Amino acid sequence: MAIAIIYESEEWSNIYLRDYLMKKGFEVIFINFEEAVLNAAFFDSVALIVNRIFPSSYFRGHLKTYFKGIDFLRDLNKKGIPMINSFDAMVYDFDKELVCKTLRDKNINTPEIYCTSRDFSLDRIKFPCIVKPNSGGRSRYTIKAENRDEIFDFLKITPPIDFIFQEYINSSSNYTYRIEVIDKEVFSAVKRSIDGNGISSYHRGAVYEHIYELDKDIESLVINTMNILNIKMGGIDINVNDEGCFIIDVNATSNFSKKFVDFLHKNPLDGMGDLIIDEYLKIIQAVS
Repeated sequence: MAIAIIYESEEWSNIYLRDYLMKKGFEVIFINFEEAVLNAAFFDSVALIVNRIFPSSYFRGHLKTYFKGIDFLRDLNKKGIPMINSFDAMVYDFDKELVCKTLRDKNINTPEIYCTSRDFSLDRIKFPCIVKPNSGGRSRYTIKAENRDEIFDFLKITPPIDFIFQEYINSSSNYTYRIEVIDKEVFSAVKRSIDGNGISSYHRGAVYEHIYELDKDIESLVINTMNILNIKMGGIDINVNDEGCFIIDVNATSNFSKKFVDFLHKNPLDGMGDLIIDEYLKIIQAVS
């Protein structure tokens, strides 16, 4: 029985994860969802699916993945093939509005979503606000809008996908915390600078600093959030101000560059690989 990694982008992190598992002696089927012709029966020899489909797939022109990936993995989930992260986690990964609603229902601070492009109402928006894809990533088509004119100008250039209009949460330190979790433990915590446009993003040249001792309340918040969303490995972005700690983004398919791994001086992909192996062995043992 094999481990199947389903991906849509030839990222260094995906290739590293595949090679890590193979070097440990496990059979890995490496499937590019955008190019492959698949059906559920193809996975009869698969014991565990590793989902490496990113919500930012639309912006690489991977429209099949963006619009059909969830439905396909839903079919595999119904077939009973174990998945890491869970199918629920993938749904959250592709729906920022749902993440905010789910966490707010659990009394966790998240930005208020004023409206979406499906129920757009300018009268409900308070400025400044964040405008971004409901399913996206890497800060593509994401702005901090200061007024109505900026929103209307931005909407003229946005692609035909769902957007959310979200409360802007300031950071007292002008940094966003990025915290990676693997199997209910914090693996790494860093601070990522916020640029002059109010956005904190690796892809926009943010500067990173290490957090050597993470506040215990923030650590507890992060672990609790991951448990609520059924995410075993992923990342969370947090802004902290006088009103408290706010979860501003959740990533169930964390991507890592070689440069960032070198900065950490440790490799989260090794930890993710070990968790995948542990889950796989549990499944094989249960079947045996």
